[in-house]
Amino acid sequence: KQIKELLEEIENDQVADEPVIQFGRRNISKESLEKRRNAHLVVPALIATVAFAAAITVPGGLQSEKGSEQGTPLLIDEAAFKAFVVTNAMAFIFSVSALTTHFGVLDNLLSRFNFWRETVLYRTRSVSSILGYATVAMMIAFSTGNYVVLKLSHELAI
Repeated sequence: KQIKELLEEIENDQVADEPVIQFGRRNISKESLEKRRNAHLVVPALIATVAFAAAITVPGGLQSEKGSEQGTPLLIDEAAFKAFVVTNAMAFIFSVSALTTHFGVLDNLLSRFNFWRETVLYRTRSVSSILGYATVAMMIAFSTGNYVVLKLSHELAI
């Protein structure tokens, strides 16, 4: 109560002829953090699943003839295929990083201390930015994968 009164007193003060304004602080409820946490669990899991499946079933298929190159991708020398592989791997890594960060947040979310709530909010925002990178990488991987497979039909590929 005393701290609140002091803050109100300071708020009404002036420094260098400018009023002192109390910084607004968002009140984040446990429920809203839990909703974000659930979304941050589903989205990276889906991206990781899609990226993993795309890495196993590469665009263009694999060499089936017996020999030293059996099982290698048919389009391995194409620049678009290389871009697909790199961005698909990035999507997978970012989504798994988001999942790892999510599970670090889980323990703190269940805590009822306000200090932990701020930490959870910071980590939740980190997961959001990692998910943004994973989504962009997945979109580029999809685009380059389609391009490398459909390159003979330039109109359709573009």
